[in-house]
Parts: sequence; structure tokens; C-alpha cells
Amino acid sequence: MPHRYAYTVAMQSGAGVLGGSALLRHDLLRREVAVHDFGPYREAGEAVFVPRGPLSAEDDGWLLTYVHDGRTDRSDLVVLDAGDFTGPPVAVVHLPGRVPSGFHANWIGS
Repeated sequence: MPHRYAYTVAMQSGAGVLGGSALLRHDLLRREVAVHDFGPYREAGEAVFVPRGPLSAEDDGWLLTYVHDGRTDRSDLVVLDAGDFTGPPVAVVHLPGRVPSGFHANWIGS
């Protein structure tokens, strides 16, 4: 089955970082791109999609990503509603330190 959505990190040209301040949602059917910008000095990592349930639509769930703040040198775990991609985060978990750029994780349901 073909996928309609793809999520990527917006790379910053010449900024000297591995990530960017925004996540992009590519709608492959409509050929549109939505932007969720985390703001200056903030670097987003790759997002992981978590479906709301086993029979959920492709955009019915959450996106989890680590976001590093260059001003505080700390990271947050940010949860976005995939159906309201450009809206405010559903949750933000402030972590006590920095999650390294390029850190990858797998989220496995129980």
C-alpha cells in the first residue's frame, strides 16, 4: 500500500549542525509540505510516528522527536499530533541533559 505522508527534518544549509529547527510533513498525494518550526537555536531530530491504534489512519497518531535547545544545552521529548502537525505540541517532556544529535530510538508497544 502506498503511503501518503513522509516526515523529514529540515536541514540547515551551512549551519554546522546535523539537524534543523523544523520538521516537514510531505503530503505525497497533494504534493504539499507543512512545516513545524521549533524556533531559533532549537534542533529537531528524526520523528517517530506512533499510531493511535492498530486500525488508525496514516495520520491518526503522534510524532515523537527529540529537540535540542542550543541556549540551554538540554533536550526535550516533543509529542506532536500528526493530524494537527502545525499546531502546538500535545506534550513536552523536559529532559535533564542533552540527547546527542542523530540519536535514534525504537518505540515498541507492549
